[in-house]
Amino acid sequence: MKIKRTIAISLIKELIQDEKFKKEMIDLISSNSDSSGVARNEEKKIFNNLLKVHKKTVDDVMVPRGEIIFIDEKINKENLIKIINKEAHSRMPVVNGELENCLGMVHIKDLFKKINNKSFNIKSLLREVLFIPSATPVFHLLQKMKKQNIHLAIVMDEFNSVAGLVTIEDLVEEIVGEIEDEHDKEETPLYHLKNNNLVMDAAMLVDDFEREFDVSIPEELKEDVGTIGGILFNLAGRIPKKKEKFAINKKLSFTIHKVSSRKILEVIVHGVKSQ
Repeated sequence: MKIKRTIAISLIKELIQDEKFKKEMIDLISSNSDSSGVARNEEKKIFNNLLKVHKKTVDDVMVPRGEIIFIDEKINKENLIKIINKEAHSRMPVVNGELENCLGMVHIKDLFKKINNKSFNIKSLLREVLFIPSATPVFHLLQKMKKQNIHLAIVMDEFNSVAGLVTIEDLVEEIVGEIEDEHDKEETPLYHLKNNNLVMDAAMLVDDFEREFDVSIPEELKEDVGTIGGILFNLAGRIPKKKEKFAINKKLSFTIHKVSSRKILEVIVHGVKSQ
């Protein structure tokens, strides 16, 4: 995150009244900043983020259930290494069978230190996680995480089922934003044509998909999910298999193009025109 410390800190001072929390926020911003200069419009971005996040709840920023990468407590070392190599996550929840039975989380640096030990046991590396309602305000959760030094929270819905996951980095990013450097590489497109098929990254946000292709997905399908992959996971009730097809309405449908053991990776979109 390329932000100027003094900008974020001054904004925190203006917006947060709780003195103890204010100091914690300033420390947090300082530790996640660099000293590079930013333009006036970037200052406005941070300020707008602060105004918006003050009204946000965890439900607005969490990683939806269908996209959570987790580890089962009984996983063998070989499969664990595969997940570590494949997924770019520094923290992952560890479960007993399903997400509702989350035992804690492991940090990638702890795994690297211990994974080659003959007596390796993932339970010995567990760190505590928070369990919080989806309606929890973002600022309140950030304050709680800092106070308890816990960096991952499992988000629960009103039925006491897991709705999603959020990390302290997610919350900080909501505040300071991702300000792109002029030398940053252009982002990889989320969709492309392949053999006359429109192949799309399942991580594409629902709002972006609707706006990009001028379509509307029923509200009941969009509840508690943020991505197209999340919608399809909910429809299937599991990780679907390659070539499975899901109809959204008379025109719009998706065919699973690529999956991993943990999530949907790519889909083929039917019923829209490529832009």
